[in-house]
Amino acid sequence: MLLGLFKKRAAYVAVAAVLLYVGSMPIVSEALFRQIESDEVKLTPQDTPEADAIVVLGGMLVWVQSKQGLVTEWGDPDRFFAGVELMATQRAPLLIFTGGKVPWDLGLESEGHVLKRYAQRLNVPAEKILVTADVQNTEQEAREVSKLLLASSEKRKKIILVTSAFHMKRAEMLFIKAGLDVFAYPVDFRSSQVALTPMSFLPQIGALGTTDAAIRESLGVLFYKLKFILTRSDTRG
Repeated sequence: MLLGLFKKRAAYVAVAAVLLYVGSMPIVSEALFRQIESDEVKLTPQDTPEADAIVVLGGMLVWVQSKQGLVTEWGDPDRFFAGVELMATQRAPLLIFTGGKVPWDLGLESEGHVLKRYAQRLNVPAEKILVTADVQNTEQEAREVSKLLLASSEKRKKIILVTSAFHMKRAEMLFIKAGLDVFAYPVDFRSSQVALTPMSFLPQIGALGTTDAAIRESLGVLFYKLKFILTRSDTRG
């Protein structure tokens, strides 16, 4: 749109406005998210086989300022509670949290260490909880979890992977690439079946955010597929 204004090209501005409008329509954002989550099914611990470890991916906490300094607040706790519930039903002997910490985080410790304390308050023994080294993305999470499990003398490989349904395809692909046997346990389903109303066609900022998340996740899957193909080609060469 800025390019169209700068170059005085009305067609550029019109195309940008249409894309912005379409991407902000709830009917479009819901359809995109349903497509991303289409292969995932809501499970219970009873649907889940026993494994060597339960791996809970990060992205649930945010740091906020309080009178006592920086503290955490929940964004969406579904991943955390799913991991604790799987431990309570003895699906695996270990619970692993990833040490999510990006450079712009204000907190002094990784998300995984905070989640470990929360899990201990829910009666998960400290010796059964592991936290990876600090990580910044899903590929690093997969690599660090693999180091924890495959470096042990038992060579544990089978994991129950807990993450949001929209993120599961990319996460599962990366953990398999890291040498682990993965049972997918998706949570935090965000798409829903709703009746069509006039509001479904009116732009909403929340719908634009959903569209953005769906596109970014699709691009993430595509990026790693291409990366794996190129890596194989380089190895053969």
